Amino acid sequence: MDLPRMMFPRLALALFLAAAPAATAVAQERQWSLDAGDSDAYLVFGVPETDDVGVSFWCTIRTNEVQIMLAEADPHLKVGRNAPITVTAGKTTVTLSGKVSDNEEGATTSIEASMPATSKIFPALLAADRFKVHVGKQNYVFPLGDADLSGLLDLCRKP
Repeated sequence: MDLPRMMFPRLALALFLAAAPAATAVAQERQWSLDAGDSDAYLVFGVPETDDVGVSFWCTIRTNEVQIMLAEADPHLKVGRNAPITVTAGKTTVTLSGKVSDNEEGATTSIEASMPATSKIFPALLAADRFKVHVGKQNYVFPLGDADLSGLLDLCRKP
């Protein structure tokens, strides 16, 4: 039995196991964050301080309009055109007309749509633990566990 050959695989395994927790600590998961400035408020599901965003809701404060933006939509959508975006929470579904844009970060598109802050989808989102978005041929599911949607709506709604 050749001892040095047996030690190399064990040494490689030990180094891998030692490095694995460090690599895991570097990778961050998406989370919800609410941010407001003087004129706009944003509720973003993404990795903090990066361009990694899954979905966001935003508004110009007190306009009673909320935008939803899906950062990576179906790449087959036509840029510059409108496309339906369907949002479902629980048993409530709304279909909006979204404007398709080029996603500058990748080879895909993004889509953004507007809805009133009084839309029937918001009470459903507040009661749900996740919601679904359907755009083109793509379906997405996003968690709502720590989303401060009520905080965003307080900022977006007219007093």
